[in-house]
Amino acid sequence: VQKAIKENGAKWVAGETELSNLSMEEWQARVGYNFQPVDAPPLTELGALEIPASVDWRSNNGNFVTPIRDQKKCGSCWAFAMTGALESYTLRMENKPGTDLDLSEQVMVSCSGAGSCKGGYLNAGYLKKTGLPPESYYPYTATNGDCATAGAGWQSAAYRVGTWSSVSQKLAAIKTAVANYGPLPTAFMVYEDFMHYKSGIYSYTTGKRLGGHAVILVGYNDAEQYFIVKNSWNTKWGEEGYFKIAYSEMGTVVNFGL
Repeated sequence: VQKAIKENGAKWVAGETELSNLSMEEWQARVGYNFQPVDAPPLTELGALEIPASVDWRSNNGNFVTPIRDQKKCGSCWAFAMTGALESYTLRMENKPGTDLDLSEQVMVSCSGAGSCKGGYLNAGYLKKTGLPPESYYPYTATNGDCATAGAGWQSAAYRVGTWSSVSQKLAAIKTAVANYGPLPTAFMVYEDFMHYKSGIYSYTTGKRLGGHAVILVGYNDAEQYFIVKNSWNTKWGEEGYFKIAYSEMGTVVNFGL
């Protein structure tokens, strides 16, 4: 991978991460987005909104991004992307930066019908209708679980979104949505080299395709042409659980920004 980075002139560093020595099967268990088209009306008012040159919701008049989580050996990235985005949305709506609001990914996996440990899709319909309670109501098990196991009264403790829309896979639309609406669930295709990402601005260099993966877009930087993204593979991978990815990867096999 290091040789491929050098040959391609890529701007990132590969090394041993907590995922590097896992088997192909275990790698594939860390992804799990099924690329079903987002069934929501497109966000229409983007043209009238401002796009600053850079945004990072971890330090945008405070930190509106909750800590890095760990999906473990379960293809529940889609649930972590939706849950983490709901956490950020709530911090923004309630103006409570720096709060570790920890909502239940397990309720999303076991109750929403949007997927399982074998993968799922990005759909906020459940977050609007039912919502997610704090983690304590149904702690994460990295299994499909059973909705009946969730603690009594979880529905009345749930946080919800008011409304939701889809954002087209265009750079201006994505940047506008992130700048004006906060952290945004999105997806892309993961290849083997990504498992060894340590730091820098990722672009694909080598390796087989592992599958679709959902993450949370928390910022971008026009000067260096990259997005800032929150992953769900704990803090021992990447830049303490985050990664940067080049804008150009929207137009490669990586297909970032779905």
